[in-house]
Amino acid sequence: MPKGDEPTLKQREWLKIYLETGNATEAAARVYDVKDRHSASQIGYENLVKLDYSEFMEEAGITDKLLQQKILEGLNATKVVSAIKTSKEADSQSNDFIDVEDYLTRHKYLETALKLKKRLTDRLDVTSGGKPIPILDVIPKDDSPKENPESN
Repeated sequence: MPKGDEPTLKQREWLKIYLETGNATEAAARVYDVKDRHSASQIGYENLVKLDYSEFMEEAGITDKLLQQKILEGLNATKVVSAIKTSKEADSQSNDFIDVEDYLTRHKYLETALKLKKRLTDRLDVTSGGKPIPILDVIPKDDSPKENPESN
């Protein structure tokens, strides 16, 4: 849905499939008449940028309060690991497990929270239009005086 406008039928269908699959390219490939995956990827990206789907999230029960609660849970994520330091692994009969901080999960939640607060953005190549940047040969400037071949 363009912000402020009603979504088209195809945009609504794209959004439904995107929310099911989590893949903007796949959703575009299913909904739009595209010639290849690259075109689908471009349409998916454009829909992600221009559509405001907060209303759909609210209707699905994904409120701001729920998002806040889930982010806080994620920022405190732990995982269960075996406390046994020998080669014998803990099994279902063992009680040798401990909770430890799950820093990888915490980092993902922190990154998401920062993006929502617009304090972290994905890098975007704005200089080359997505085309590879040619490698430049750097030739250092030699400021030392040159010998004059005629003076020899």
